[in-house]
Amino acid sequence: MTFAMQLEVLTPDKKVLETSTQSIQVLLPDGWWGILPGHAPMISYIEAGILHYTQSDITRYVAFYRGTIEVQKASTAHTRVSILTAAAEEGEDLDAVTSALEGQAARLVELAKEANLEFNQLRLSLEKALQESEITKVGL
Repeated sequence: MTFAMQLEVLTPDKKVLETSTQSIQVLLPDGWWGILPGHAPMISYIEAGILHYTQSDITRYVAFYRGTIEVQKASTAHTRVSILTAAAEEGEDLDAVTSALEGQAARLVELAKEANLEFNQLRLSLEKALQESEITKVGL
């Protein structure tokens, strides 16, 4: 069986998936979309979603958290579907994939909190250094 679509899922850390597929169903903000070979080019934002794709009559799943999906006609024979996302998990079991993604999302929230705390500490240190510099200039 020939495949006419390329599916790629990328996060900042890694390439989660790069494969050929026969069909894709993806949950977008306005509902479920079906993507088949020859689909019109499109781009959409994804808050959080599920993607089902078929390979040799086997359905696999990708759960992802915030990102974009783009469908391109790469050539006359191929359709290319790219998903850029903050976090993603791929597998055969939808519940396991969704659970693993929830763990990744929780980790991302914690990392964001830590980064915000670190940023605020650096900002306060910089402000203090600037104030000390001004005091030194004035001669107090």
